[in-house]
Amino acid sequence: MEFCPDCGKLLIPKKKGKSKILACPKCGYESKLEEKDAYEVSDDIEHTVSDVIEVVDTDGEGGFTEAEIEARRERFIEGIDFFETE
Repeated sequence: MEFCPDCGKLLIPKKKGKSKILACPKCGYESKLEEKDAYEVSDDIEHTVSDVIEVVDTDGEGGFTEAEIEARRERFIEGIDFFETE
């Protein structure tokens, strides 16, 4: 990971023609990337059980019956159990 010497932003690896460079998205600074340097860009996001959210909207049609609320509660618990067993 390298930062721009001019503005301090993270330099992004890019291809320019046949060569690879590190470029600043803010000020345009460019630095040649040596062949021995290896860079990998990844966007891996790990989710936890607490990231699962069920939104229940009860406005508009007078809400839900007790049976509908209980069915939603059971589906929610099944979802939590599913993610905990992975």
